[in-house]
Amino acid sequence: MGTVIRRGSLADQATEALMTYITENGLGDGDPLPATGELAALFDVSVPVVREAVAGLAAIGLLKRQQGRESVVSTPNASHLSRLLAFRVSNAAVDDESIQQFREVVEVGSARLAATNRDESALAELDSALHNLRAVEGDEALHAADIAFHAALARASGNDMFSLTLDALEPLLQRLRRRVWSGWVSSGGDLASIVEAHAVILERVRAGDADGAGKAMSDHLAQARHGLENPAHNPAVSE
Repeated sequence: MGTVIRRGSLADQATEALMTYITENGLGDGDPLPATGELAALFDVSVPVVREAVAGLAAIGLLKRQQGRESVVSTPNASHLSRLLAFRVSNAAVDDESIQQFREVVEVGSARLAATNRDESALAELDSALHNLRAVEGDEALHAADIAFHAALARASGNDMFSLTLDALEPLLQRLRRRVWSGWVSSGGDLASIVEAHAVILERVRAGDADGAGKAMSDHLAQARHGLENPAHNPAVSE
């Protein structure tokens, strides 16, 4: 039985009805939708309203429109989801403490999973990332190398949600890193101890020690918290 739209924004309601139709009919990646006119009759709306709903779902990767043919169901890829999350976060007031708390939960879990699921390819990428971190000269290079190491660790976890989420949050994480690095240096911290913390994480991941990798990441993020909580910082300095 069709979903008849009675109230609210017709385009929004049509979008919800279309998503319900896809789910209830068990449509998966590559399956075609009925003709636009058929959907309009099913939902009791005009064809332009259905077209607007289809365009909206295509924009977020749930549908794929084809020239001269009906739209087909599509599975959103990481770039679609990342853009959605990034847009949502960019329009929310998220402070540095919230981002730090997020890291303390998510990145510890990421390190634990990396120790469990790592393979030779992931370890080679982490080795390269650590090598680049050891060789940095200047704050901008350090910042980029640090991001690269944590991104490689997320990929080593084998769970795309870690990479997806961290990629989407990158602008906020960059802001946090700058503040953390400034506070760390102001309190007498040095680069060598930061690099060593990353080396310990990799060592535990390589050994397949999930508990040890989680603890090593927790210890590293304690360094970040120290930098965050140090009042003498200069946000213009980049990690």
